[in-house]
Amino acid sequence: MITYQEYERRSKNVKCLVYGDLMLDKYIYGSIGRISPEAPVPVVLTDREEAALGGAANVAGNIRAMGIQVSIIGRIGNDAEGFMLNEKLETKGIQFQGIKSDQVQTTTKTRVIGMNQQILRVDKEEAAKLDGEGTKRVCESLEYCISRSDVVIISDYNKGICTDEICRKIIEQARRQKKIVLVDAKAKDWTKYEGADLITPNFKEFKEAVGSACSNTEEDIVKYGLELCHKYSLKGLLITRSQLGMTYVGRDGSFYTYQSQAREVFDVSGAGDTVMAVLAAFLSVHSPIDEAVYASNTAAGIAVGRFGTYNVLKQELFTELKKKENRDRTLIWSWEEAAAFCRQCNEYGEKVVFTNGCFDILHRGHIEYLNKARDLGERLIVGLNTDDSVKRLKGACRPVNNQADRAYLLSALECVDGVVLFDEDTPYRLIECLKPDLLVKGGDYELENIVGRNLVDEVVILPFVDGYSTTKILRGGGI
Repeated sequence: MITYQEYERRSKNVKCLVYGDLMLDKYIYGSIGRISPEAPVPVVLTDREEAALGGAANVAGNIRAMGIQVSIIGRIGNDAEGFMLNEKLETKGIQFQGIKSDQVQTTTKTRVIGMNQQILRVDKEEAAKLDGEGTKRVCESLEYCISRSDVVIISDYNKGICTDEICRKIIEQARRQKKIVLVDAKAKDWTKYEGADLITPNFKEFKEAVGSACSNTEEDIVKYGLELCHKYSLKGLLITRSQLGMTYVGRDGSFYTYQSQAREVFDVSGAGDTVMAVLAAFLSVHSPIDEAVYASNTAAGIAVGRFGTYNVLKQELFTELKKKENRDRTLIWSWEEAAAFCRQCNEYGEKVVFTNGCFDILHRGHIEYLNKARDLGERLIVGLNTDDSVKRLKGACRPVNNQADRAYLLSALECVDGVVLFDEDTPYRLIECLKPDLLVKGGDYELENIVGRNLVDEVVILPFVDGYSTTKILRGGGI
């Protein structure tokens, strides 16, 4: 598998073009306390609302999260949702080269989440084909963007912009210029995708394209996959199969299946977009197809473990890949790796939260504190005192758990993105290196006594949970 450093080097000047149906995903989160007296439905008391890139825009977001420069061509309405979608693209550094139209409304999917599950989805869309003027404008943009891209993705959600004429034109131009073409196909007839390098259907879409009885077994997937590869002149297919993982079928007869990677599935929204994006990113840096599929499967496992359409960052993916390759070793980020992660988060518009401590005997108080710290931003980095540092601070009998074990426990927490060791008595130099956005401390600190406060934009003091103390546990007082 390609290393993170090699990926960074190879991807530095890579460019990707995404063409397809742009959407805005909205999320309304709340609590459920009663059933409506008007109808037998739950009443959701709203806590917060969020919006995210959806459809082809989510593919672009995931590619940008992998550190690849990306442009997108699609269509949005001249409405509030279109403005919000365009703003989010700009925030993530994605170049919009598409059409803003008064004739259509921006496709928007609104999901209502209560009790940690989706209660309802409300869609607003117009599946209108491009008119002659729209086709002309799109083709002009395509000619310019394809010539400057290494990989081209067609993200077809059947909303009208991926016409037969345009899809054929994209594939023809890209092949002539020796560019990689990947397709997320929603149409039952794949004629317009003929000649693409790779198509990534889910099993339902695959079965519809086959047009006959087909079971979700590796035997049938390979048999019918080969037929589709030859019928549409494809180099390969990558079929996502829900809990059965994903299977790659090559036109040359090669095939392999990777099992599903998610520890616990919270939300499958956008998982296919994640697979497509990571596949494109790895192929663009000339990774072998088996490594690209392996990385895509790993990324999908991360994405479905989070609520909402989630963009997996490249450092996050390589961290997970490293964990899988070194299952018996504790994952600890170097200062350089953590700093690179923080820089990417900032470029991607995400707030990085930093906190530090010994975390010698991990208890409920620690967990609640870390969860609250993570809620203050999008990412949480924990600076962890080394064993030598803990001895100087706590005495010769400490720590009870060595730094490898402490780091292992912290890195296993869902709220923690990375653990970094520091040997000094204070984390000042580490904070200076990472440059996080927000510094969190626990207890009854006075602001003027907090080390590193001058290095961050914001400092937050969170009270410790009453009754929970490592010292108390060691003295035999329980919790």
